[in-house]
Amino acid sequence: MFSFLPLIIFLALYLGSGIYFSFIGLGNPLHQISPLVCLLPALFFAILFNKNKIQHSVDTLIKGMGNKTTLTVCLIFLLAGAFSTVTQSLGSINVIASLTICFLPAQLLLPGMFFISAFIASAIGTSIGVIALITPIAVNLAQNGAFDCAVGVGAVIGGSMFGSNLSMISDTTIAATSSQGASVKDKLKLTLKTGSVTGLIILTYLVMISNSTEVVSLSSLDYLSIVKIIPYISLIIMGLFEINTLVTLAVNMVVAGILGIAFFDYSIIDYSHDICRGFNKMNEVMIFILFSSGLSHLMYEYSQKKIDKFTDEVNLTRSQAELMIAGISSMFTILVSSNIVAILLTSNIAKRLAQRYNISPHRSAYLLEIFTAITKSILPYGSQILLASSIASLSPIAVLTKVYYCFVFAAVAITEIVINGRRHAVVAPQLPQI
Repeated sequence: MFSFLPLIIFLALYLGSGIYFSFIGLGNPLHQISPLVCLLPALFFAILFNKNKIQHSVDTLIKGMGNKTTLTVCLIFLLAGAFSTVTQSLGSINVIASLTICFLPAQLLLPGMFFISAFIASAIGTSIGVIALITPIAVNLAQNGAFDCAVGVGAVIGGSMFGSNLSMISDTTIAATSSQGASVKDKLKLTLKTGSVTGLIILTYLVMISNSTEVVSLSSLDYLSIVKIIPYISLIIMGLFEINTLVTLAVNMVVAGILGIAFFDYSIIDYSHDICRGFNKMNEVMIFILFSSGLSHLMYEYSQKKIDKFTDEVNLTRSQAELMIAGISSMFTILVSSNIVAILLTSNIAKRLAQRYNISPHRSAYLLEIFTAITKSILPYGSQILLASSIASLSPIAVLTKVYYCFVFAAVAITEIVINGRRHAVVAPQLPQI
């Protein structure tokens, strides 16, 4: 229980203050006290009140803050903020939104956000990049009366999950399959079944709730305006060629600046100011990611041995073993706030359980991948929710409650586990040595 006390302290302060401020009638209750401030007591508690020496705890905290995944996400956030701000000043978002309206009737704009996000995410193998790309478009459409902003952003996040689950070049797919010794093709076949069912359910639901017949009017287009979408087209093409996300964002930030200076009333001074504004917009989120990553590593260090012992001693059915893989991977995603790190941390546990209960490698990889992705996408302090809520200027809670795809996907996946388990009655043999 001690392992989770820092997280409980943070959630109690953050959610508790939000509930209090909502009761006394303040607007934006979850923004009245920064989550960074709520995280500090949890950090102090985790460092000071544990069995290890303070210096060891500080070293663990810094190690967690400085791991490759955390720093990469921070850099992506900075560049995504700068790219988004520059293209907004250039007017790229207005042009894309206007083109979307030209090709889609009003009732299909909301499901269109989900479909476009899913298509691009599957092609480029990332959720963060798609959120950075499509969320400003969804916000622009929402501001012009197309749909509710939180629902639109939730649809974008749901569609972006295809980049984690249904892409052969996704880092989560590669991590999950390689850790379990599984085939990417076999894993994708499993994911496609549950993912396509969930996608159809969500598309149908979004069409049903999109009863707006209001004609959305945006700025008129001319031939020169099409130049403004070149940075986005370039972003997608570079993603299709599997070019590093950091490089892709940096290159297209430069492309957007060059086009603005060359063809429009946009000076190099405006460009430099927009880059700084984009960086500043992401400062709080970036610092929060650093702190939460450090805290997560502290919490993981406390709980690792107990969890390993529990998985060795427990006796389960096959479906219960699969649910345990799903549960442990989700729990570690909550702890480390990274599906990649969670997959790497739980891969040996999943492999032990898979071998013990005759679960195929591609199925254990499938379970690891989808449940870490689902959990990460609805964490109020996860990178997807934080990035989308920052761009949309909404609270993380307001956004995550509208990510319908993740909740339905979890229900469909759990149902599939139970049904599949009934076809495989397994008596647990002796635990193999790995």
